[in-house]
Amino acid sequence: MDKLRAAYRVVVIIGLAIMASLVVYVVIVGLFENKNMELQGPAAMSGTDLEIMKFILLGVSGVILFLMKFLSAKIIKAGTAQGGMSVPQSGQASGIAPEFAPLVTAAVITFAFCEAPAIFGLVLYFIGRNAADFYLFLIVSLFFFATNFPRFSSWEEWYRQQSGGQRRS
Repeated sequence: MDKLRAAYRVVVIIGLAIMASLVVYVVIVGLFENKNMELQGPAAMSGTDLEIMKFILLGVSGVILFLMKFLSAKIIKAGTAQGGMSVPQSGQASGIAPEFAPLVTAAVITFAFCEAPAIFGLVLYFIGRNAADFYLFLIVSLFFFATNFPRFSSWEEWYRQQSGGQRRS
């Protein structure tokens, strides 16, 4: 159980680091909005084109929500099917027990998917110069993090199922 807790701590640190990038994006937009930095030239896109792009990216964000849940489950299932608890690997540089690799991989991929809407918003800000677009996508990204951040209780349940399944074999 200590190895599980250690792996979870690493994942939480990775998740918080990725969430910190959202703060960096807010600072970047704030610097441009407060005129501390200037964007050169006119907006690359405006009006209807920008609105269409925004709705397309909102749709992509919706697809990402379902995709991250699907891929996360698939990664965990595939890792478990390949041996999960019973395949010790030597030479792990990360310090994470190899039996928890599917959980860690799924979590990190989920974090990347959670960050994607904020990146979409940042791109929209730079091409359309509308901070409201950025903040809309930032909220979507924060929602994704809030609803998809791994919970230790879920990891414990997975661990119990894996270790219980091994005792039966």
